[in-house]
Amino acid sequence: MKLKFHTGRVTLVVSPVDMRSGFNRLAGLSRDLLGIKVLEGNDYVVFVSKTCVMAKIIFADEQGSVLITRRLHHAHYQQLLMQASGPATQRLTIRDLERYLDGEPLQVRRQNLLKN
Repeated sequence: MKLKFHTGRVTLVVSPVDMRSGFNRLAGLSRDLLGIKVLEGNDYVVFVSKTCVMAKIIFADEQGSVLITRRLHHAHYQQLLMQASGPATQRLTIRDLERYLDGEPLQVRRQNLLKN
């Protein structure tokens, strides 16, 4: 098995998900709620727990389906802010996915309202 994140779209689901769910349940949520058909092999979907210490990545290729679980030992995944009326997902680049899964922030909180 070769992990080829560069070959598909990466979507981060910013709403917390029950991490007891396995591949089939998460793939069903992706299909029914987000319109992402993971089994077609073009998408990687990242789910984050409510406590922001665990993430699950699901995807499929021509050989089968994959669920990867990543738990951070000393950090938390950043809670990303989204519009209340917009989608509960955010597209990521491969570099952003790698940074996010290592616990690095993707968004920076602005400190000053006015630029000096």
